[in-house]
Amino acid sequence: MKRILSLICILLASMNVSASVYVVHDIEESSVRSLIFQLSKLLPSDTQLTPVRRALFMQNIGYSNDKDVFITLGADSFRQVCSSVSEGMVVSIFIGKEEYLKAQPQCSVPTSAVFSGAPIEKRLALLEAIWFDKKPLAVIYSEHLLVDEQEMSRQAEQYGFEFQFLRTETDRLSILRSVNFVLDESTMIFSLVDTELYKNGIAQDILKLLFHKQQVMIGPSFAFVRAGSLFAIYSDTDTKLEGLAERITMWRTKGVLLDAVYPEKLRVSFNPYLIKAHGVVPPSASFLKDRYGLCSETLCD
Repeated sequence: MKRILSLICILLASMNVSASVYVVHDIEESSVRSLIFQLSKLLPSDTQLTPVRRALFMQNIGYSNDKDVFITLGADSFRQVCSSVSEGMVVSIFIGKEEYLKAQPQCSVPTSAVFSGAPIEKRLALLEAIWFDKKPLAVIYSEHLLVDEQEMSRQAEQYGFEFQFLRTETDRLSILRSVNFVLDESTMIFSLVDTELYKNGIAQDILKLLFHKQQVMIGPSFAFVRAGSLFAIYSDTDTKLEGLAERITMWRTKGVLLDAVYPEKLRVSFNPYLIKAHGVVPPSASFLKDRYGLCSETLCD
């Protein structure tokens, strides 16, 4: 029944010459309904948001028109939708910058995104203030990321760090073998947003391994902090949706394509057990706000 209703929505929307906004997803229905409800409050009241599962959308992709906007949730949806549609605009959310840059050249339509995680230089700046071990920072990533190792190394050098890079296959054995290899010369993994690398519980496996080795990870999201990373700089869902709504509105009303960006409003969370275990003294909430533009759990508007 849900498949039939979704197909009807697509067919009805395609008969309307005005723009439709499709939310292409592969998550639980309750979660996407909640996101659509939040997003709808940030858009003009006449905006029609149509949720559709990625598999069903791909079967009916020919019904789109050049005024349509396609919101993709996650890197997988962005890669598939962006490389398939020939009209309209694609804007992605819940995607890492390096994931976006890897997939974007395959797109034949205008694209934008609101990135998850935080800029590398902002993460390095905070790390410089609290982490005094100058061993190389390990960066493990999959083939689904476009990583500019030279530029990242230049950024690290500005803050007194060095990156050690290793691209890995995404099966569990290869990933854990790669982690063991890089940690021979490093005590920290500097993670990137990498959906393929950390799916199916592999993130938890890595963090357990690090815990036993008394080594740490800088995570890309709050979920990683709860699971055992030292700290993470990230944006919450409300902030991402604000950036998403701005891009949709500018495109539909003025035909202006805003750049893909990180949200300006970023949070930082520390793992209280790990900062104590490693002798880390986190900056005060006011200092985090004034110096780095970050809000903490105790100081965030």
